[in-house]
Amino acid sequence: FYEMSSFKEGRAVKLADESANDYIRHNVEKLSRVYPAGSRTNSSNYDPVPLWNAGCQIVALNFQTGCKEMNVNQGRFVVNGNCGYVLKPSYMRDSSTEFDPITLTRGEWLKHKILHIMIISAQQLPKVNRKKSSIVDPLVRVQIFGVPADVAEKETSPVDNNGFNPAWNENFQFDVYVPDLALVRFVIEDYDSTSDNEFVGQYTLPLNSLKMGYRHVPLLNKNGDVLPSAGLFIHAMVLDEE
Repeated sequence: FYEMSSFKEGRAVKLADESANDYIRHNVEKLSRVYPAGSRTNSSNYDPVPLWNAGCQIVALNFQTGCKEMNVNQGRFVVNGNCGYVLKPSYMRDSSTEFDPITLTRGEWLKHKILHIMIISAQQLPKVNRKKSSIVDPLVRVQIFGVPADVAEKETSPVDNNGFNPAWNENFQFDVYVPDLALVRFVIEDYDSTSDNEFVGQYTLPLNSLKMGYRHVPLLNKNGDVLPSAGLFIHAMVLDEE
């Protein structure tokens, strides 16, 4: 590596969308640093996933802002203790690679998996409303981030007035074509029929780090800190598509 280029957010996103394979090849031999647009005066963030898919090594975010994008960033690097480095797949380290996350031609990256998630229950969810009489009406969203073909979201029905031990027992199925780049995000929200739902907690991790079977998922707040005693109980299974 003898050169590092800095890209404004808009320019980098355009390259990742319109010339993804060329951008990936560029990033095999050179470093790319992407930074938020100056117009983000409120310290909001952009989606880092398309830029990771294009091989960008340094995707800078506004760490002072707790948001979905920061949750996903934390989840991407959870596999190495959040030290800030994850090795890209071999096909993104090959200067002659044909990998393109937009068009998805056949290659070693195409490993069609079926992800089965059963949302069973949750435990000791915190209140999000300051009123002492308020009790959360929780629902769970399961979100998949990755190449465009893998992006998906499904949600459970809400449970009325139960933050202590709500139960759903609902099953979801997702098709994942590039599991190396996929992340799974579990989000619990307080359902409101008249306004936007309120965030309760979340946890994000790479699909390849998701353990099979019955699992307790810890919950984090918007800033990535653990919510004491709160958790989500699930069953996960990944199958090869034949």
